[in-house]
Amino acid sequence: MLEMKGISKRLGDLPVLSDISFHVKEGEIVAIIGPSGCGKSTLINLISKLDIPDSGSIQGIGDSVACVFQDDRLLPWRTVWENIRLVREPEDKGKIQELINAVGLNGFESYYPKQLSGGMQKRCGIARAFYYKGELLLMDEPFQGLDYCLRHEMLLMLLKVWRAHRQSVLFVTHEIDEALTVAGRILILSKRPGRIMKEIILPDYDNRDMASQEITTLRQEIITFITG
Repeated sequence: MLEMKGISKRLGDLPVLSDISFHVKEGEIVAIIGPSGCGKSTLINLISKLDIPDSGSIQGIGDSVACVFQDDRLLPWRTVWENIRLVREPEDKGKIQELINAVGLNGFESYYPKQLSGGMQKRCGIARAFYYKGELLLMDEPFQGLDYCLRHEMLLMLLKVWRAHRQSVLFVTHEIDEALTVAGRILILSKRPGRIMKEIILPDYDNRDMASQEITTLRQEIITFITG
């Protein structure tokens, strides 16, 4: 699917990423986590072709990449339905309604973004990204700013939609529990310039207990890498 080989990037005189290599297989969720300023968002920009690397290569995807950012980027003059449908032609009414139902916005199809709560706006953005049907879905700290309970609800909703569509997802976050909940693998980036320090393979979703000793140990391991 996505394969990053030896990616390095500087912004002016500032080295941001150093020799980054990893892959995302078809139908899996990979989380990237690291301290602030380690180059997570720069990595997203490179994959989405908003920027180009100084060295290395990005292979396995074309131009069909969907993104969910920290802000929802909904068009305020379009309804929920219209915001979702605008990313793909011809319109597939059945698929749009399926996604609206999946993210819990049934009944809000004709609402405008200003009539929705922040969490509902993010739900709409996620439905739009899955409707686009890109080869890869990039999520750049999509639940930043939400309280703990709402963030957990959104993560479970994301997993529910992902199970139905099995799209490849690269999930960038600085929240350890987000990564432990949603990912099949976690890549830990170092302080700037970001490089991959550790790959963590998580238990299968059906056998994952967030309160287990195994997850507690992994959580502490991630904390140690990030703060060490």
